[in-house]
Amino acid sequence: MKHRRHEVTTGRIGELFAAGIIEEMGWGTAFCQQAGVDLLCWNNNRFYRCQVKASTYHNYYAGKLQFHFGLGGKKRLPTPDDYDFVALVSVPQRKAYFLPITKVKQLTMSRLHSFFEKDDLEIDSFQKTMRNLDEFYRHSGRPANRT
Repeated sequence: MKHRRHEVTTGRIGELFAAGIIEEMGWGTAFCQQAGVDLLCWNNNRFYRCQVKASTYHNYYAGKLQFHFGLGGKKRLPTPDDYDFVALVSVPQRKAYFLPITKVKQLTMSRLHSFFEKDDLEIDSFQKTMRNLDEFYRHSGRPANRT
């Protein structure tokens, strides 16, 4: 049970960091107690669902952070029906990298510690993610303002 509590604690810390980073960029956030969605995020008339994936260093994967995207019993990739974007949070570094759901192409992603040390990682990836989502919803005919 101790291992599970650690995962829950890591996840909750990641959600708090992600919400703070997103709010620092001028967006509103609300914690969501719905399976598969951790944060609701809004700015003007845009509303997006965020899934937070938080990681700490694992003894088995020295110096790497592991992020798992698989959903369901047979582990499928998430789609825009599940959520709009993901926040990958390095808990030890208190930094996040944002990725639109349309760019999630694998069940597990590994990143080295140094990946999260890049200058402007958060703002660049968040702005790029929002542009990507705005474009996706503009061309897909799906609403980005699901109220």
